[in-house]
Amino acid sequence: MSAWDVPRSVSLPGLSERLGVVRSALHGHIKKLQEDGLILTRQAHVIEGGSRKRTVIHPTTEGRRKASSFVDEKFSSIGEILGNPPPMADIVGREESINSIFSKILDGQSIVLTGLPGIGKTALIRCVAQLLIDEGRTIRWMRFDIDSDALSVGKALIGPEGPSIAEAIVGILPANDIVVFDEIQEVHPRHLPKVVELCHLMMERGNCILVSRAPVPSGIDGESIRIEGLSVESARTILGDQVDEKLGLEVASALGGHPLALGLWSPDDTLPTASDAVVSFVQETVLDHLDAEEEATFDELAISPIPLQIDELSRPERVGNLDDRALIRWHSDGMEGQHLIENVRKESWSNEERESEHRLLADWWSSRDGTRARRIELYHRIGAKDLELPSLLLSSLDEINSEIPAASATLVEDALIQHPDHSNLRLAAARIALDRAELDVVERHLDLMDSSPEKRLLNSRLLRINGDSDKADEEEIESLQELDDEGRLRYGLAAIVRRIDDRLPGNWKMEEAEILLEQLDEFESSLPSEHPLTPPARTAASIARISIYLGSNSIAEASGILDRLTSIAGPRDPIIRRLRLRLDIIDADENEIALLAARIEAEPDISERSRLLHSLIDTSNDLSPALVAAFERSLLTSLPEHTTTGRRLLAARWRIVARIHPENAIHALQESVHLHRISGCTNIANQLLKEAHRLI
Repeated sequence: MSAWDVPRSVSLPGLSERLGVVRSALHGHIKKLQEDGLILTRQAHVIEGGSRKRTVIHPTTEGRRKASSFVDEKFSSIGEILGNPPPMADIVGREESINSIFSKILDGQSIVLTGLPGIGKTALIRCVAQLLIDEGRTIRWMRFDIDSDALSVGKALIGPEGPSIAEAIVGILPANDIVVFDEIQEVHPRHLPKVVELCHLMMERGNCILVSRAPVPSGIDGESIRIEGLSVESARTILGDQVDEKLGLEVASALGGHPLALGLWSPDDTLPTASDAVVSFVQETVLDHLDAEEEATFDELAISPIPLQIDELSRPERVGNLDDRALIRWHSDGMEGQHLIENVRKESWSNEERESEHRLLADWWSSRDGTRARRIELYHRIGAKDLELPSLLLSSLDEINSEIPAASATLVEDALIQHPDHSNLRLAAARIALDRAELDVVERHLDLMDSSPEKRLLNSRLLRINGDSDKADEEEIESLQELDDEGRLRYGLAAIVRRIDDRLPGNWKMEEAEILLEQLDEFESSLPSEHPLTPPARTAASIARISIYLGSNSIAEASGILDRLTSIAGPRDPIIRRLRLRLDIIDADENEIALLAARIEAEPDISERSRLLHSLIDTSNDLSPALVAAFERSLLTSLPEHTTTGRRLLAARWRIVARIHPENAIHALQESVHLHRISGCTNIANQLLKEAHRLI
């Protein structure tokens, strides 16, 4: 009883949410339980509830004894819920809707649920989900936010190893699993077309519930169910027994049965009139009653792009007050303002007030470290119309793209609205769109760019993805001729590596290897002698030669190059160690597979570990359980999918998934084809596509 921190679930706000009634409705019951000696209350600090103490409730010894005699109804539940679902909340007056939706989903149908903010859409579907879990069904829940895109859907529904293209995501999901897409209206317009495409396919599949604030995004079909306010009789129960029956009915009627508005009303408020809209009630009875500090804290939550942790707020002191008034929604990844209240508050701002708030918060986030901080800071810089935005964004874009790729795309697009003539922003937007295979977006940006070697390189990639390899090669060669020394070093070698990677494992034709070796000779002969990148470029070229020799089964030649590299760098150099392991894989017999797998799993670099493991699997005709287990463990490690190398490794990973799991082979090959194509390896992509068609 002397502990300072207590869980939110034992506080008055937590109990109110769990029971689905306003807090004032609990006061009489709490008083009676105290009088009977069954509970006691005190003031304590609630975890993640701000610095203010608040009322928490504890059972006494007698209360625990009494509670132990209660018999809870037990359910035999073999289902589960995955993803990012909200906590359960008791709801009233929705029995007919719940039963109707429950029956439709059991029949394998899909539905779209719409309604006003705060009307209880998510709570209703969470209740339906629990009924389905009790029926033994698996629920996969995806709550969208501004950083959601099609790739994040695959990861949310399937796991970190989830695919990125819609067809593979839909195809790999177990047919009987039920998918819930919640709050699709939060998706940024930049990502909405791909997300809508995925949702459309999922709705056609069946067993899908899509929850959206009205209106539903265009392109989503399905039976639509609109949730309206509760009936007056049901709405009245939210106010609790402490509100007079007649008054309760009047309040319920005046507020249109809106659950959130009813939850915000208290007997101390004036009686709403029948002409009051919910929005007017929120403004006049809720927002106008906040003091300056509470208002500042709520404004910070309202204008944030994503939910925040309490230590991320610049003004966290009044979080407890806002929580007491039920103005905050809590998620596993943070807190945000109730959407209805946020919308009313933001609509009341002038442009100057909005920009001022963004400016204050941009300065606050600029003082914090980390990729998440840069992402949120730049969002506020855009909102503040900061003149330094382009340079600030470009300096952080690679970092953000590596950890929050969906955010990098939206930030650069939003920045271009304010700075449409900034060439480097436009270049970055086209590059990011290419990495995401959003070809229409790439074309739009390329059309707005002046001629340059960088534009030619991007256009070469686009042509290659679209299947015009000859034209792509022409553009690539012309761009390399126009680049400076550093550009020719970087992109020239990358072009050769792409050609090496664009071949399926197995013995190459000797003429293919000779062409690649000639290209390497030409590249090395053109290296500028004094450039600082020349030595690492020569080393990279030697490694590329080893890859070519191994691909053509020229083991002696590969060993000779490795011996020369070893004499320079020493046998303990990480690069030498990995190259030696590649040679050992080529020469391995069945008895050495387990030991090689163990050596590979000890490799600290994620990308190299995956590359070596894929090589070992590709050289093994029969996959031992130990080797399959090593591969399955590798799936738990994310690869750097924002890089070309990472995408090619992911493509190889999916190709191997198709081999190990034939039941998912078609969809795994689809994902592998997509990743190979967007990383420039169209030859492999075409071969794997033929294999997928053969399986179909």
